[in-house]
Amino acid sequence: MQLKEIQNKWIEFLNAELRLSQNTLENYTRDLKQFINYIQNNITQNITEKTFENLTIKDFRAFIISIKNKNPSSIARNISTLKNFFKFLNEENIAINTQIEILKSPKLPKKLSSALNNDDAINILETFDKVINDKWQAERDKALFTLIYGTGLRISEALNLNINDIQNETLIIKGKGNKERMVPLLDIIKDTINAYIKIAPFNFRNDDPVFRGAKGARLTPRVAQRDIEKVRNYLGLSNNTTPHSLRHSFATQLLENGTDLRTIQELLGHASLSTTQLYTKMNMGKIIQTYKKSHPHAK
Repeated sequence: MQLKEIQNKWIEFLNAELRLSQNTLENYTRDLKQFINYIQNNITQNITEKTFENLTIKDFRAFIISIKNKNPSSIARNISTLKNFFKFLNEENIAINTQIEILKSPKLPKKLSSALNNDDAINILETFDKVINDKWQAERDKALFTLIYGTGLRISEALNLNINDIQNETLIIKGKGNKERMVPLLDIIKDTINAYIKIAPFNFRNDDPVFRGAKGARLTPRVAQRDIEKVRNYLGLSNNTTPHSLRHSFATQLLENGTDLRTIQELLGHASLSTTQLYTKMNMGKIIQTYKKSHPHAK
């Protein structure tokens, strides 16, 4: 295969199979182009399948060193791009090279969970079947995080649900301090949960947990967090992308669409309005950016 053909097949795979956001797709494409340029300038101009097969961990590390002026998060994304590309080459039997798996991403400073844009949130929900081997567990994770993204529940609140909790149009959630609140349950959320329940290898009684682990017990937060980490690494998202990010996304998107703070406070189960007001600060960056782009005095 010609190099251009290999690149095009990979981009087609990213676009059609993974359905990545346009921004993520552009980043991955740009990262791969930079890697190809490095090979052509330092190893060989004539890149073939054998070229990819013969690359060593030293070659990958040398490439990373060549872009050391970039910040750690950009380097981490470059490594994620390469791992994704070589996984594609392996699965398509184009070139087999496992040396890339030795390459470690730089440790990034831990940050608070941040809201995701809609494209990244949808990409997460559609990627579990790419990184979770058991189909029913991938469907379970999709259902769990669709629920969180569509209701703003805390991960603990979602995992505490039983079957009889999801049989109506609303959820009655017992949050912090045993405070109860009512949350609407959209049809798409119920459909996703039902699709998971249909293929899960268990019988579900009314008092059974909705989300169950491999052996049938109630799913733990750590397993859910681990699965998000797999998706995050697969998509090259920030290290501060966590289950809580989807709760943040729920709130910020409601705010951006004109929902008043009191309603958001009630849906999230915040005891104090001041906690909910933090979302206005998170949203302020976007407001300022829009202002600078549109107001004549800002140009």
